[in-house]
Amino acid sequence: MAIEYPELADLWEESGCFQKPSALHGWLSGYLASGARLAPEEWLKEAADYLEIDDLPEALSNAVIELYMAVVEQLSAEDLDFHLLLPDDEEADVDEQVECLAQWSKGFLDGIGASGQLTRTPDKDVFEVLQDLDAFSQAHIEDINDPDNAELYLGLTEHARVAAMTVFYAYNQPAPSTSGVSPKTLH
Repeated sequence: MAIEYPELADLWEESGCFQKPSALHGWLSGYLASGARLAPEEWLKEAADYLEIDDLPEALSNAVIELYMAVVEQLSAEDLDFHLLLPDDEEADVDEQVECLAQWSKGFLDGIGASGQLTRTPDKDVFEVLQDLDAFSQAHIEDINDPDNAELYLGLTEHARVAAMTVFYAYNQPAPSTSGVSPKTLH
């Protein structure tokens, strides 16, 4: 299930959303990565609240539900096909791409916070990637003419993608199986 940035960006604009689709994708990715799940009605309410829209238009509601299903599928896939919802270089200049990455990163952290799932101190790897995402949430281009901007952006994007998967795998492991273990008998 492929969700494309340009179609969502158009729908966001038509619906009067002030944020980029990247921000909501980040929020949802963080929420799901923390181990939390939402029923469709709950997700629509959370999305409307995050987008600051009282009543989601039908087309936007459908897209938001499709986004939820796509993110769950991508994060859960064994082929590591999760990708961030960001504009590519044909849709935006590197300055806007970095802005969207910053919004995605902030959204990811907001989603984790909204989930209420991280009640204990995260392990070292998770803590480090969350710190990285916090830094990414403040990213901006200082010199728009620097020829290395695009390459640096791609590196940050891949780092954010791996960070999201690191959190997901840390908090979405199946419970240990007890099959094959003989029950202990008390005498």
